[in-house]
Amino acid sequence: MQTILKPDGKPIVLVDCRENNSSVKDYIQEFGALVKLLSLKVGDFICSDRVCVERKTAEDFAASIIDGRLFQQAGELKENFSKPVIIVEGNYFRENMNENAIKSALASIVLDYEIPVITTKNELETARTIFWLAKREQMVSKRRIGIKGKKKPKKLEDLQEHIVSGLPGVSTVLSKRILDRFKTIRNFMNAEESELPKVKGIGKVLAKRLHRIINEEYGGNA
Repeated sequence: MQTILKPDGKPIVLVDCRENNSSVKDYIQEFGALVKLLSLKVGDFICSDRVCVERKTAEDFAASIIDGRLFQQAGELKENFSKPVIIVEGNYFRENMNENAIKSALASIVLDYEIPVITTKNELETARTIFWLAKREQMVSKRRIGIKGKKKPKKLEDLQEHIVSGLPGVSTVLSKRILDRFKTIRNFMNAEESELPKVKGIGKVLAKRLHRIINEEYGGNA
């Protein structure tokens, strides 16, 4: 970790350059912190050697669940920082997004990755939250701050888990259990309905639904 020198009496927040177009960094400065724009490899705002914030607008949060970025980013945060935080800004429910999928993703982030998720109304509230995280860490807990972080390469196992967890009712934890039992995605897809409940977490109702999704002929129009 490359330590950043800061003046006494003011917290400093390292901000990823991709956040330059938002007003969050400006609000953080107005609250009394120093802001340093950098190209961060992990997260959007670093508040100390152990606290890093990943900020997601409501739209990006929903999109990151669909494409799997959310869980990859959560893994990178957890690997590099002992107290990472995810902030979701705005109303993350949208018409074309299943509420259960969102709740399942939130549960996975909190329970599987042990990362707290804070919701805020707007950029001002996001900035206030980040400012107080930085102030608490640096002024009260006397933590250092520095450039830190590295992205994990995408592993085959991560891609396999992502594919399976894309099915309705299948969390990231359940996808691991499915792959542990069936070994390959092909074996899982070819499994009989009666075999699916042998995986802990798959009941008869979910087994029936998954088997139908996998095997029933597509009836949509091109």
